[in-house]
Amino acid sequence: MELAARHRISLRVQKFWGWINLFWFGPLFLFLLRFVGGYRCLNREAVREKLEGILKDHPNRPVLLCANHMTMIDSMLITRFLFPFPTLFTHFERFPWNIPELQNFGVNPLTRLMCYLGKCVYVERSGSVESRKLSWSKVTWLNHQGDFICVFPEGGRTRIGRVDRDAAVYGVGQLIQDNPRTLVVCVYLRGKGQDNYSFFPRYGEEFFLDVEVCDCKVIPGRRGQKEITMQMFDSLENLEKNYFAARQ
Repeated sequence: MELAARHRISLRVQKFWGWINLFWFGPLFLFLLRFVGGYRCLNREAVREKLEGILKDHPNRPVLLCANHMTMIDSMLITRFLFPFPTLFTHFERFPWNIPELQNFGVNPLTRLMCYLGKCVYVERSGSVESRKLSWSKVTWLNHQGDFICVFPEGGRTRIGRVDRDAAVYGVGQLIQDNPRTLVVCVYLRGKGQDNYSFFPRYGEEFFLDVEVCDCKVIPGRRGQKEITMQMFDSLENLEKNYFAARQ
């Protein structure tokens, strides 16, 4: 499904307004997470350095951040911990696009404004096939433009407290098929006091964060979409294994 010109223009306008409003939206974003939520990540600088090394080793490639999912604000925390705020002014393409469910974040006017400025493309899981195709066409186009995109291949928050490959959605595999140049960086984020899914992390939560490259082998067809997605789950499970090993 080729993206119509009006949708391409709309996304460019949305990105422009997000960048132009970053001077106040960004500090508010940081204030809510750091002082209202009290959220911290002690290994943040080490992981930022690791990610920067990955990006230098793979220049000029669109980036797909593929993350585990435990709370409703995981994408905000990932952006906060992975990217130093000042660098987003000059590299706004690194502020990742997110794909929230319309019913969760698109009804309230305030959250809708936050999602607009925070580079979100809504998906409506209960919507029509054409609606879902349009959402994915937007994401595919943004990927080809070189913007970072953050996805949760579990589709929703885990219900088992661990990475759940049985809950996999295979659209992320299709994205890699559409653009094999995409650099897949798997992200594992987990609060040290987080045993299972929740709406918000607990106040003052301290997070573990790690990243690794998933060198996906591109396989065609529907079966290939599943195989590519499972490769991402292999990386996420490896990161999770490292997390629990470090806690022992």
